Amino acid sequence: MGKSVHNDVLDAALQFLEDYADFMSACETEPTTYEQAHSNKGVGAGKALANVTPTFTGPADGDASGRKTSLDQKTGVTVDVTGDADHVALCDVSETKLLYVTTCTQQTLTQGNTVTFPSWDIEIADPS
Repeated sequence: MGKSVHNDVLDAALQFLEDYADFMSACETEPTTYEQAHSNKGVGAGKALANVTPTFTGPADGDASGRKTSLDQKTGVTVDVTGDADHVALCDVSETKLLYVTTCTQQTLTQGNTVTFPSWDIEIADPS
């Protein structure tokens, strides 16, 4: 028996991220709470090293199947705290929610320098 999903269903999930994710942070280790992703390392349970307001392009057809939204590249983002970034988090500040966490290539960030958040995709595959 086959499986399928209409693009509108996948787009609704991706559109939710586009509508509500208004804070993107580079974090040292995986944040599991809003506080960790939104607060600077060294402040309470904070893990954030740098942050920026994300912008998106999409939803659109996925690279392999399904649908995706792309986070646009952000350059010249000031590093607030020195550390080793290995995760990126998306938060909804008004609702104090951690919405999405992914890994990134580990990079040592130095306070006062700048970092580039490259473009990246969130893709939801068709059911198989």
